[in-house]
Amino acid sequence: MLLLQAVQRKQKYIKMILSGKFNRKYIFKKNISQKMILLNLKLAILFTPLILFKYVDCFRANQQAWLKLFVLFGITSCALKYLSVEKFSWKNNELSLPIFVFILIMTFSLFISHLFTTSFTNYLIFLSYFILYFLVINNIENENIFYSFIRLFFITSSLVALYTILHYYGFIPYLKEFGPVISTIGQKNWTSNYSALIFPLMFSYFLLEKLKRKKIFYFVFLSIIYATLMICQSRGIWISISITSILAIYIIFKFRLIKIFKENKKWLIVLLSVFLIITIIYSTDNPLNKSPLTVTQRALSTFDEKDTSINTRFLIWKNGLQMIKDRPFLGGGLGSFRLNYLDYQAKYLQDNSSYIKYWTSAGEAHNEYLQIGAEMGLICLGIFILIIFIFYKLVLNFLKSEKNNQKRIIGWGLIGGITCFLIHCLFTFPLHVPALGSAFFIILGLTVVYIKDFNLSESGKKERKKDCLANGEKIKSNNSRLTILFTILILLIALLLIDTIVIRPYLSEVYAYKGKDNFAENNYQKALSNFEYAAQLDPYNGRILLNLGTTYYNLGIYDEAEKALNRSKKYYNDRNIYRNLALCYMQLEKYKEAEEEFKYAIYLCPKFTKAYVDLAYLYAKQEDYNKAIVEWNKILEIDPDFSEKYNVLYFMGLTYQKKQMPDKAVEYFLKALQLAPEGSPIIEEIEEEIYNIYRSNLNK
Repeated sequence: MLLLQAVQRKQKYIKMILSGKFNRKYIFKKNISQKMILLNLKLAILFTPLILFKYVDCFRANQQAWLKLFVLFGITSCALKYLSVEKFSWKNNELSLPIFVFILIMTFSLFISHLFTTSFTNYLIFLSYFILYFLVINNIENENIFYSFIRLFFITSSLVALYTILHYYGFIPYLKEFGPVISTIGQKNWTSNYSALIFPLMFSYFLLEKLKRKKIFYFVFLSIIYATLMICQSRGIWISISITSILAIYIIFKFRLIKIFKENKKWLIVLLSVFLIITIIYSTDNPLNKSPLTVTQRALSTFDEKDTSINTRFLIWKNGLQMIKDRPFLGGGLGSFRLNYLDYQAKYLQDNSSYIKYWTSAGEAHNEYLQIGAEMGLICLGIFILIIFIFYKLVLNFLKSEKNNQKRIIGWGLIGGITCFLIHCLFTFPLHVPALGSAFFIILGLTVVYIKDFNLSESGKKERKKDCLANGEKIKSNNSRLTILFTILILLIALLLIDTIVIRPYLSEVYAYKGKDNFAENNYQKALSNFEYAAQLDPYNGRILLNLGTTYYNLGIYDEAEKALNRSKKYYNDRNIYRNLALCYMQLEKYKEAEEEFKYAIYLCPKFTKAYVDLAYLYAKQEDYNKAIVEWNKILEIDPDFSEKYNVLYFMGLTYQKKQMPDKAVEYFLKALQLAPEGSPIIEEIEEEIYNIYRSNLNK
């Protein structure tokens, strides 16, 4: 059948060429450009979730680099395509207008943001997603190309799942420092999200496959992906799958797809039996289950009112809602959630002290809809929900109008993964993980072109034919010199953008990692060299500036440390910025400024014991012993099991000694002596202080 269709298409093209209605040069240029665009899309699918270099300061740096690189390649290919054929053709559908409105509001949000550079990084990621979507709907024109993309997703998701399982059992040690459940995409929630996005689609092709060899292939990899979902133990994805299953069952019965399931009855029984065995393995204590909790225990923890993870999310969501209340229409600007969160949380914890134990330095809202509302306002959130609504309307119209059940079941698989992804957005932040966000928008585009029948309706064919005729006429008057000039200009701009927004930020993450490695080895001079170069490559990265300032401090270069840490404040919000800056001010004998910074660090994190220790030391240094004692006591109240409690008790003893209260000092010295680790040099110091007090009393 496919061979016959190919022959018919070839005969059609030959007739058009012979009749003068089709320009050969146009066909060649269009095909080359389109192949380049499709290649870039496929490389983005393959490289973004799979290819990583772990020696970067931020795990997502690899994904961001690949995503931006292939999007730039895709845009460049599009520009060259439209330049060579002198015809700008654009396929619109019902989603195009709301997406453009969303991009417009997102762009406006970028300019109202107080921190343009920070917002711009987030803007590029989201803009890249929409570009991928439009590249898909404008370049996938037939079912063969469509299936090549679907097949690539199957291969990629299977490789991610295989990596997860092999790493879990210790066969791949490359990421062992990140824990037992990790993949090339990252932590378990990200891995399970990617697997759940692809799983329903792979299952639909499994149902339709007639060849036994290919059926077995789908069977094996569905089992591997299911095992990965069990290993990851993501409660959010289980909830998402459960709700999606209700929709899936409704569609099956509503549109009479049950016949396909009946045809696969034997295969489904075997597959479900394998799934049951996998579930039992990871729901019981046995040698194959290496997780500290079984699947059952993990699931039941969802209903535990004291569960730390759940309560931390509630805390984040409450502060996210407050951000929306404060700026409901336009939000605080892209990327503002990360910068504002600690301040909002600190204010909330002042009135709700019971939540202090759930303190977190959240970078994302763990709810994409909430974060869109907080950063870009309710208007933008409304547009995003409208995009989702229109998409489902298109899907339902497709299921109603399509008579071919095989096409329906593929559509069923596509929307199953998309639905699971959108529900999971309620519990985590997949759109802020480039491997997940890019996969979602590509599959969204694939779904749209599929349910639109690749725009190959009779009217669509006429439109394409008109485009071909118009292009053929214009190429004859093409100015080759001008084309060459513009081609060179486009390539130069592309190279400049690749260097600016891909290579330099990525290398900065690589050198920042080297700097942290040197810092951990107390090689501060080498660390400084790496951090300085990293900051030079990306001068607006607050994390790097924080590490740079800390390194200056450890080298005793306090003026430079102060400058770097104050710059870090502009682009990043972290309690350590204020603590380290306060330590710097102490060395510069700016005690008032130091006190303010310590207090602000404590305000941001009420359980920041190190800051309490430093503040108490600052008061003691200024001979304000009463205030010092108050801070020492706060540490013991906040964390009675503080790992360095013996040090706190020792310092309290010293403080009471300075206050000429020897009996109280001895009381704390003796408590410190009982808790001090065996062989610690502090034991000798404590014993010496006690001896001096007793000798002083004897002399009296």
